[in-house]
Amino acid sequence: ILFLTAVFFFLYLYLLLKAGRKYRSFTAFLKGNFKKFAPVVQVLFLVCSFVILTAMIAGINAIEPHFSPYISILTAILCFFIAKKGINGVNILNAILVPVILIYVIVSLFIAGNFSFAQNTPNAGMGALFSWLYVSMNMVLSAPVIVDCGGKLAKKGGAVFAAASASVVIVFCIALILSAIAATEGAGERVMPLLFVLKDGKLFMLISFFGIVTTLISSYYPLHIALESVKYKDAARLLLLTAASVCSILGLDKIVEIIYPALGVFGTLFLFSVLLDGKFFHKYDQKIHNTGKRAKDKGSRHN
Repeated sequence: ILFLTAVFFFLYLYLLLKAGRKYRSFTAFLKGNFKKFAPVVQVLFLVCSFVILTAMIAGINAIEPHFSPYISILTAILCFFIAKKGINGVNILNAILVPVILIYVIVSLFIAGNFSFAQNTPNAGMGALFSWLYVSMNMVLSAPVIVDCGGKLAKKGGAVFAAASASVVIVFCIALILSAIAATEGAGERVMPLLFVLKDGKLFMLISFFGIVTTLISSYYPLHIALESVKYKDAARLLLLTAASVCSILGLDKIVEIIYPALGVFGTLFLFSVLLDGKFFHKYDQKIHNTGKRAKDKGSRHN
């Protein structure tokens, strides 16, 4: 299942980066791929982004309830200013926080030194399905940022290298974490098993916070860009962040349980559209165009 997960990550990442290199931006990609349906798909993506933004704000509040909602509000404002720097601001934040998260998790697990070999999966079919939904959900939520990053790739082989290296790092960390959880008695039944394995509450909370921030900025970024043409755009963006903060009262667990699997399905449908690269929607547009042309010619002959 882990090897399959690596393949899933690689294929999805590669296709998104390749689309970005072709169209140069997520907005241009939507227009080129979905034609007249681009506004509808754009709205669906914005709804998904808003849901995840809400979930991440709820996650920040869940880490340390005593400081809720003050830390989440300050974090949201910080992401607002970072997003004003464009995709470069998002990339810089990720370039700082992601290595810190990776180094902490890997070093801490090796210091603990408690690992177990993978066990046979009782139902490999369901394991593969859940693996795909997990990958699909993460990739579709990150698609606006990944496609925009693909637009900045200079070398032709850059998409292959970026997708391959990212997939290896992600799945290596997944394997490391799962093996540590499997080797620690009682960890699998915990709400936060990695916290139980590492037994380092405060530092782990900080690292978890960093992880949430990277997801928060990635989900907020497309919403930020979508409001670029609004007259009072900054006021609208702050209002949107306020709305997400209010909706976060629902709680992280309910959002994850209900919404995340649906996002995995949406990600699957989106991948099919990436693979088709506008072929279906181009034929649909051509059919509408031909129908209109025939009606126009018929009217001309009648006159």
